[in-house]
Amino acid sequence: MAGQIIERGERKYLVRMYLGRDESGKRKHHSKTVKGSRRDAERYLTQILREKDEGVFVKPSKQTVNQYLDEWLDTSCRPRVRERTYEDYAKILDRYVRPSLGMRKLAKLTPMEIQRLYNELGEQGLSPRSVRLVHAVLNSALVQAAKWRVIPQNPAELVDLPKQQHREIDGILGSVRAGATRQA
Repeated sequence: MAGQIIERGERKYLVRMYLGRDESGKRKHHSKTVKGSRRDAERYLTQILREKDEGVFVKPSKQTVNQYLDEWLDTSCRPRVRERTYEDYAKILDRYVRPSLGMRKLAKLTPMEIQRLYNELGEQGLSPRSVRLVHAVLNSALVQAAKWRVIPQNPAELVDLPKQQHREIDGILGSVRAGATRQA
């Protein structure tokens, strides 16, 4: 028995997939209630069975973005970076990411929500370079979440970053360029 669909009411189905046994020998299942037609439930079951066969199925977690970021900072970030860098990452996450995305479930975080966050930060006056810095920290955390199989894929990889403004440097370089255009 790989999976089953159990009717739970009008247009409500319980989809279950057998995951194997845990350390104590107890059976483990993934269960989800699908609201809609039986065909929707069958589609969901087919999708998760395919993901399981491909080895990419990740059982959805109830962990929030805040909970995951705390764990990532302590487990992965702190041992790899200097203390000052760790503190900077924590401040960036506290100031820009946690207020809008912190209470979302990590497993349900979408690229559109991250894109909306970056757009809002730009509208609030944050420079493109700073938005890219926020992205670098959040993306690093979500890359690790995908490696740890907490999420199936990193949603931050699918967003568009703001264009960085390139400024001419006045002074020596500016006068060298100006001289090059006069000679041409």
